[in-house]
This record gives sequence, structure tokens and C-alpha cells, in this order.
Amino acid sequence: MITVDLFKNEQGLITGYKVSGHAGFAAAGEDVVCGAVSVLTQTPILGLEQHLKCQPSYHVAEADGILEVNLNNTPNELTQAILATMECGLLGIAEQYPKYVRIHTHRR
Repeated sequence: MITVDLFKNEQGLITGYKVSGHAGFAAAGEDVVCGAVSVLTQTPILGLEQHLKCQPSYHVAEADGILEVNLNNTPNELTQAILATMECGLLGIAEQYPKYVRIHTHRR
């Protein structure tokens, strides 16, 4: 199962996220659930870096299926547009595949 932990501040703005695990929906390389979650969680890094010139810190441990991302600055409307879009996509995947994806929101 893939677990997505979304970290939000007191205002409800996403300040980071962690993705861990493997879906187990299909064989490696054919798992559409894993592929969808990977694309949805890796694309915001590109958007933050290339379009907003933010430098989020992130760590990838592919063998363990872990991606951790933290904003290094105060979240704002632009960063939230990117991250909230990711959240919408993840919620859709979790709704379609509840046995394979879980999303948890944490306040910090």
C-alpha cells in the first residue's frame, strides 16, 4: 500500500509531503496506481523549481518507495496552487483505489 502524508500549517497550507510504500496493484513496471502516484507527487517538484524558482528540499529512496518533500520557504498562493492540484489528484486516486492508496493529513 502507498501512504501519502500531507503536512499542513495552521492555515491549512501544504508545507510538505511524504510518500512511502508500493501499491502492489500489479507487477513492477506495470502498476498503474504506483505510476499515477509517482507522477502526481514528482511533478510538483518540477513546477516549484522551474516555474516558481523555489528550491524545495526533497529526498528519494527508490528501493524503499519513499519521497519526502519540504518547502524551504513560507507557502503562498502560487505554491499552494501546485500542491493543492497534486492533493486533488491524489484524493481521486485514493478514492478509486482505496486498497492501494491512503492519504493522511497532519498539522504542524
